[in-house]
Amino acid sequence: MKRLYLIRHAKSSKNIPGIKDKDRPLNKRGKREVWYIGKRLKKHDMVVQVLYSSPAKRALDTATAIAKKIRFPYKKVKVVASLYNSNVPKLMKIIKRIDDTVGSAIIFGHNPEFLNLVNYLMPRTIEEFPTGGVFGIDLPIDSWKRAARKKGKLVFSDYPKL
Repeated sequence: MKRLYLIRHAKSSKNIPGIKDKDRPLNKRGKREVWYIGKRLKKHDMVVQVLYSSPAKRALDTATAIAKKIRFPYKKVKVVASLYNSNVPKLMKIIKRIDDTVGSAIIFGHNPEFLNLVNYLMPRTIEEFPTGGVFGIDLPIDSWKRAARKKGKLVFSDYPKL
């Protein structure tokens, strides 16, 4: 059994003159969302061996803040360039490359890609993946290479209720 947590970055600032999309920071609400979801995840005593993040500032800031909260060495967050401007096939390629010694992984990224990925992995459809939201999915596989469409089972979901 493998467990995958997908976490959408927290709320970010938009329309800042001169700032590229990739460089957009978290806004005040986003910082509150990170605090909230980090606190909720800490209560679950998550055991995670690997943590991947999009290189976008808002995703990486979300990842490092939550890593600190759940006591994952934030300097070991792996930045994966293809998590930015991705799609389901690219995301599945990342998942299938996770080392099989890893039982549980977190990936931080963006919508609409993450909403599409959750709906690809699970047999039922979800309508929304809010900022700062988390979906924990169990995959009944012994190798990440076997991750496939509709194989997942939702075991955890949460989002900031601010």
